[in-house]
Amino acid sequence: MTAPVIPASLFPSLDVMLLEGAADGSFTLLGEAPAWVRRLWPEAPAQRRGLHPERTFLFLEHFLPLARTVWANGQDASVTSEMWTEVDETGREWLLEARALQLAGRSLLLLKFPTVAPENLREVLQQSRELNLEHYRLRKEIDRREVLLHCLVHDLSTPLASIKGSLRLLIEDEMVRPGGDPLVQIGLRQIEKLREMVREMLTGFTGQARPARRLTAQTAPDLAAAIRELTTGLTPTATLKNVRFQVEADPSEARAWPVVGESTRLERVLFNLFENALRYAPAGTDVLVRLVDEGRTIRLSIEDAGEGVPEGEVERLFRKFAQGSGQKGQVGLGLYFCRITIEGWGGTIGYAPSALGGACFWFRLPKPQPED
Repeated sequence: MTAPVIPASLFPSLDVMLLEGAADGSFTLLGEAPAWVRRLWPEAPAQRRGLHPERTFLFLEHFLPLARTVWANGQDASVTSEMWTEVDETGREWLLEARALQLAGRSLLLLKFPTVAPENLREVLQQSRELNLEHYRLRKEIDRREVLLHCLVHDLSTPLASIKGSLRLLIEDEMVRPGGDPLVQIGLRQIEKLREMVREMLTGFTGQARPARRLTAQTAPDLAAAIRELTTGLTPTATLKNVRFQVEADPSEARAWPVVGESTRLERVLFNLFENALRYAPAGTDVLVRLVDEGRTIRLSIEDAGEGVPEGEVERLFRKFAQGSGQKGQVGLGLYFCRITIEGWGGTIGYAPSALGGACFWFRLPKPQPED
């Protein structure tokens, strides 16, 4: 017996907006949009795909990380947000509520009016106004940091250009040939990567990131190629520290390892994990990099022979601003960035003690699905 077809007008008649999440973090509008959506988010009914509701409803920036834990669980479950208010162009206040559902393998997000008893409405509205004021303060802080980020990008441009010019002059210098030329080329490639990373940070922070493409085995980033590029770029640092990278793949033959994700951010995740391993690996040891094909996912692990992570600090490793007791890291954002990026692509990330005696950081990413 076939399942009944749900009319597209069902959710608008209930004043509910139904969205389905994708692996890249965007959403697709299902069915029609209620009338109130056109007053608060007029772009959504026209665009329908590639939507980012958290950019319109700032409150969702706090709720979506919790929602993604429900969607990643793999079992039917749901979680409901607190209520918040939005104001349209006429000054009218709208009281909203979000609900995340994992249902039959689908990641669903409902935006709707909450069910509130009349006697509690005044109290709820007051709480919602207080939340709205807090969100306004947060938005002002984001604006302030955006200005700071623009200034940093501008200030970085000049020294990067100078370094690039100096390296190009070295290429023409007979003193560095032939032995030094490969190292200069590595430096030039890393300068270009740094410039691209700075641009990506700026566009990502201002909400102007490029739209995601449909991923296939041909368009998805190649994890093995990204590893080769990164280990080559880190060769001077590893050589100075007398540390070697050992890359193993299963199966061992050379081939592409496509994964769900975006190339620039994937390289940034790898850089954080590789640089972390180099920082703690003792001189004269190897950093072991292992790729394993698990069928629907690919697992990458990076192991070093350092001191490892104390047991009491493992739980907070991937939290924002978390640092180990050794304080060899930066500001504690590297592993946090890795976690939110990998989980945003539908993957998982974690830590385990290494067989080499040090730390083993790993992550799994799904493979791109074949085209219809």
